[in-house]
Amino acid sequence: MTWRGLIAKYGLQNYGWLDDLLTSVEWILWIALILVGACGAVYAIYVGVRMARADSSEQREEAKKRLINIIVSIVVTIALILFFNLILPLILDSLGVFDSYKLEGEEGALRSIVDTTRALIGM
Repeated sequence: MTWRGLIAKYGLQNYGWLDDLLTSVEWILWIALILVGACGAVYAIYVGVRMARADSSEQREEAKKRLINIIVSIVVTIALILFFNLILPLILDSLGVFDSYKLEGEEGALRSIVDTTRALIGM
């Protein structure tokens, strides 16, 4: 389930701005994923070369620490982007957060905002 799938499932096509917003955020996150992966890989290669060329064991240990930090940062960033693009829509759908959109008018929209906020903060 993607964000577009949620919009189609709950018949939210009347909210054109919502589709535009979620599509834009989705694309921005995918582009960020590509950039983070590419930049992280280039920087990891650079630090690896510095580690290989290090003259002392102290410089090698410093480069090793940086390389570990780079890898952890890349993995966490990629995991967060994948969470927001793929897993969060599934969670919100399974919790029935958007069910109240089936109500008519302002009441349904307000109720969905409240339900979404509660689901995100865990109340």
